[in-house]
Amino acid sequence: MSGAGDIAHGERAIAQFLYREARLLDAGRFAEWLGLFAEDGLYWVPSRPDQSDPLGVASIIYEDRGLLAMRVERLAHPNAHVMAPAPRTTHLLGNIEVESGPEEPVQRVAAAFLMVAYRGAQQRVYSGRCTYHLRAGEGGFRILLKRVDLADCDAVHGVMTVPF
Repeated sequence: MSGAGDIAHGERAIAQFLYREARLLDAGRFAEWLGLFAEDGLYWVPSRPDQSDPLGVASIIYEDRGLLAMRVERLAHPNAHVMAPAPRTTHLLGNIEVESGPEEPVQRVAAAFLMVAYRGAQQRVYSGRCTYHLRAGEGGFRILLKRVDLADCDAVHGVMTVPF
């Protein structure tokens, strides 16, 4: 039987994992960020509020780990025009809630986020909620699903280079 201390420790470990993910994105360490995903991991940014189907309705982004790897490779390419000048970001996370019990094999976690992206002379602010499905294993957690529900998901967006 797990005690309150075990639960709090588990929640702290999850929060630290999410903070690490944000630091990797802000540092432009996209290959390391990709390493946080499970081999069967998915990254999804729906185009509609409360969208339940990533395939039957067009999504802003819906990528498995293979497509994410191609995205990361493009971001790292020295001739990537979309990265010149390189964007700078700040990811802020808050209201982290673990929605599943510590004994469950997949931890469901929700968090509010704010990302400020600065590139050239333009600054863009993104906000919304992220939902994670995390699997614990040797070496820590791995992302099975990262769903990013943008507050303005149904707005017209420009090129989104850096992941949320």
